[in-house]
Parts: sequence; structure tokens; C-alpha cells
Amino acid sequence: MTIQLRAPRPWVTVTTLAGLAALVAVLLAAVGGGAPRPAAAATPAAGPDTVSVSGVGTVQGVPDTLTASFDVHVTRSSVQAALDATATAASRVLHRLGKDGISGRKVQTASMQLSPHYDEHGNVTGYDATETVTAKISPLKGAGRAISDAATASGNDVNVSGLSFDVTDDHGLLGDARTKAFADAKDRAQQYAGLAGRSLGSVRTITETVETSPVPMPYAADLAAGSSGRVAAKAAVLRPGEQPVSVTVTVVWALS
Repeated sequence: MTIQLRAPRPWVTVTTLAGLAALVAVLLAAVGGGAPRPAAAATPAAGPDTVSVSGVGTVQGVPDTLTASFDVHVTRSSVQAALDATATAASRVLHRLGKDGISGRKVQTASMQLSPHYDEHGNVTGYDATETVTAKISPLKGAGRAISDAATASGNDVNVSGLSFDVTDDHGLLGDARTKAFADAKDRAQQYAGLAGRSLGSVRTITETVETSPVPMPYAADLAAGSSGRVAAKAAVLRPGEQPVSVTVTVVWALS
């Protein structure tokens, strides 16, 4: 191919159509008469093929901790009287819990509310004050007695608003759940690799999620309140049962 450029005479001689096309491209680049060519993008090196699979492992454990909520509720004619009565009743609950070995960080004031009390005609007749105290009871031996004592500490001013069991010493359970979860993930990953005509290589990443949910327990009606002059209430009968501890693990393997 021969290309001849002679300036300033405006003519070009080419011997092939291909040469003409090349010449046009050169001229456009030289005089800026066309849109600039974008730079060629670098193509990233392709990473190794991988497979990501999640597995679940669940084991059952016996709860070792009970969380109980006690609501102290009073109605009085004035705000100050309602607050004073609530403080007195709550102090009695805390005192009884302390005598059963539940004090310090094991008890907490969870909430406090104060609101007007209305009659059927919408008139304010007094004020309702409520304070909620939660207690963590562990070990569970003696938990029934502690709950009954606290529930009857201030006559009819105390309600047991909730009980829930939990496993706090779950180190061994988590280890067993992780083993099951990883085995489950690997079994699935091997199946997918086989379906793709591949085999599992090295593990690239591992992430996990632990799931432990406290188990709520309905409370007996005779725990809701106690009479100030009655014989001491019997210890509440508690059945902790079992609670699941689950681990979900996501593992990424390289495929070979």
C-alpha cells in the first residue's frame, strides 16, 4: 500500500480503500475533527471460581437463667402520693429479692410511668404510677421462691408481668452448633461442585450468625398479686425445659 501526502495541495493519493480509511483516521486525529477515541480499558484478571454456601447447626440446651419482670402499680389522689407509694412498694420488692440473693447488677429499674386516672365521665380522680423492676435469677434453684417472695412483697400492688428463660453459659453449645453448621455447609458445597463438574478447593471466607432467643413463660394467676396479711405464698413451680442454640455459617470455597 502506498500513501502520499503533499501539502499544501489538498489532495491525497491512495492505492487501496483500506489505505483511504487509515488516512481518514490519521487526519481526524491530527486536526481534531472527530471525537477522541477512548483509551482502551484494562481487563482485570479473572479471579478463581468460587461457591458460597450457608449451613445451619442447632443444638438444644437447658436454660440456666430466668429473667422476671415485676410491675409495681398504685393509684393515689395526687402526683406526690402516687410517686411515694410506688417508691415504697418497689423498695419492698427489691428488699425481698435481696434477701433471696438477687441484688446489685442482677436487678434493674426497667421503666417508670405516671399518668392521670379518669372516671367514667372523663374526670381526673387521681394518678396512676407504675415502676417495672427486672431481676435476673441464676442459678435456677430457688427461683420459684424468689418470684413468689417478690410478688407478694407489697400486697396487691405488685404484678409479675413476664418470665423468660435463657442460656447464658452457651460456650460448649456454640461449639457443637458450629461443627454442625460447617458440616452442613460443606455437604451442600460439595454437592454443588459435583453438579458443576468441579471439586472444592481451599476455604476463602467464613462468617457466622448466632441465634439464641429467650423462651417466654406464662405466669400463674396466683403470682400476680398477694395479700398483705395472708400466709406466705408457696414457691412458684418453674419448668425451664430446653432452648435451641443455632449457628448459621456462610463459607466461600474456591473451585478447582
